[in-house]
Amino acid sequence: MLKSVLIANRGEVACRILRTSQRLGIRTCVVYSEADKDSLAVELAEEAYFIGPSPASQSYLNQEAILKAAHEANVEAIHPGYGFLSENAAFAQACEKAGLTFIGPSVACLQKMGSKSEAKAIARREGIPVIPGFEGGQESLSKEADLLGFPLMIKAVMGGGGKGMRLVTAREDFQASLESCQREALSSFGNGDVLLEKYIPEPRHIEVQIFGDKHGNYVHLFERDCSLQRRHQKVIEEAPSSLPADLKEKIFESALRLVKTIQYEGAGTVEFLVDKDSHFYFMEMNTRLQVEHPITEEITGLDLVEWQIRVASQGKLPLSQKDIKVTGHALELRLYAEDPEQDFKPMTGQIWMRELPKEARIETGLHPFDHVTSYYDPLLAKLIVKGNSRHDALQKAQMALNQWTILGLTTNASFLKRLLESPSVQENKVDIGFIDRKEKTLTSREPTPDFVLFAASLISLLAESSLPESPWEEPYHWHMEGYHPLSFEWACGDEVRSYILTYSREGWKGEQIGPFPIEIKDNTLIVSQFHIPFWKRENHISLFFEGETYNLTPHTPMLTTSHHHKQDSLLKAPLTGKVSLILVSEGDEVKENQPLLILEAMKMEHMIASPCKGRIKRIFYSIDDIVEEGSIVIDLDDEKEAS
Repeated sequence: MLKSVLIANRGEVACRILRTSQRLGIRTCVVYSEADKDSLAVELAEEAYFIGPSPASQSYLNQEAILKAAHEANVEAIHPGYGFLSENAAFAQACEKAGLTFIGPSVACLQKMGSKSEAKAIARREGIPVIPGFEGGQESLSKEADLLGFPLMIKAVMGGGGKGMRLVTAREDFQASLESCQREALSSFGNGDVLLEKYIPEPRHIEVQIFGDKHGNYVHLFERDCSLQRRHQKVIEEAPSSLPADLKEKIFESALRLVKTIQYEGAGTVEFLVDKDSHFYFMEMNTRLQVEHPITEEITGLDLVEWQIRVASQGKLPLSQKDIKVTGHALELRLYAEDPEQDFKPMTGQIWMRELPKEARIETGLHPFDHVTSYYDPLLAKLIVKGNSRHDALQKAQMALNQWTILGLTTNASFLKRLLESPSVQENKVDIGFIDRKEKTLTSREPTPDFVLFAASLISLLAESSLPESPWEEPYHWHMEGYHPLSFEWACGDEVRSYILTYSREGWKGEQIGPFPIEIKDNTLIVSQFHIPFWKRENHISLFFEGETYNLTPHTPMLTTSHHHKQDSLLKAPLTGKVSLILVSEGDEVKENQPLLILEAMKMEHMIASPCKGRIKRIFYSIDDIVEEGSIVIDLDDEKEAS
């Protein structure tokens, strides 16, 4: 057994690897960037080593810095987790050269499966069905796209995790989608090469968890259904799938045939698409641990990180195929700091995970109070539940979401609830395009309840320690016998609502609410039978009511000027990010909706387009500059202003 390991990753996966390693008695070390110096992983590890500035390209993708940290830590092995350098053959080779065990497959396997093009070629040779497409030279992509026909998929050759992928439905969109995909692939994986695939309509995404060792043993740990995706990013995964048993066996056999032919070692995932007619197609192989590995652990009762470590320690697989059994059904829900009502805009700032569900497994790399930055993926935590059946697991997941108190930032928790409640999800009639087709329905929230406005107004007035418990006390002289109105105006998302609060000796009263005596204790507003957790920062109030989080701020009407178009002409950054591409120059004439500038944040591209026809007056930033949310990026002279 290995005695020491350096974890070359961050966040929840670093904490996950730490937990198993420490249980096995292995000395654990982590690396950290400037943004992660106070992270949970740094706190949990026995040793921590600084590797550079916050951007991943200067820290978690900095091979030299990580290998230097491993040398200083005097460890035997490096565990890369997933993402970053986990599928990088050059890094695995550098580890070997430095005398370190790379906890993952061999360099040869990484080279074969790390490229989607070569992986497909191997699968074809083995007689495994492969999606039709083109995996040749980059100079032929436009011509081959025409031959393949539309719709089609563009995919990063070295990609994974939904990065560097675009669906193109029409010829006129191909070039812009290609360039965007190549930029994202280069940024995420250090390689901008892409391939083309024929689009398979309404398929399920099925992946098989496999393991191999250095002694020629290979097993599968059954399958996961990852069909609930948004723009190729997995949202909810489950295991096992609902596919017929005979189809599953064919898919398992294909996955094992592939890994046997390349003599694969360690954990891997072979991914397939299954169409409406039950035809399956090999897509790719992920040569690492998967984000969704906990649901396989839940249905098999096994620790996949422990298996990785044992295989890397030259050991044999702990179990043979006949000894691996499935019990129950498991779901994993990914909780992100993002606003579904604003096209899933990533959110940054401080969050408070106040109360965790009691009957769920939570994987996170965050302290209860932590800052979410723009440098990394906006994943906050994963919620994993296991039930005796799929129906039981769905109920447990819904119950857990209703208990999970997350304050401070907008998250996708409400979106996850609506997704779980959808009849199509309940009946398991979904495919990888389901969320994208139903996005408007799934992201539209009901109007803010009056009781939430009542609670926010009370908190705004009474949460400060300097205020008396009752307005009848001195020196507050606005109290008069009977009701005295106080007016509030709240913004909650795009919704703006006015609210009147009054007080009498019987208690606080809102519009058709109360009067109630109230109490504030331990950041909880107690009103009648309701206990409402809240967090107040300056004017911002975040509160949790009946399973939903509401973020409210006092509404300040925008000032208008005689130049009523000027506000639209000062284009602002919708989120904090890095300028990755500037598509125009000062003085250029632009059309309405023309792309002007691309920001990269949390591993994704975000385009700023022109709201009107006009001329670029000034560009305030250069490529690679970091732009704060709300900062003016471009000054645009629109036609109406110029005239």
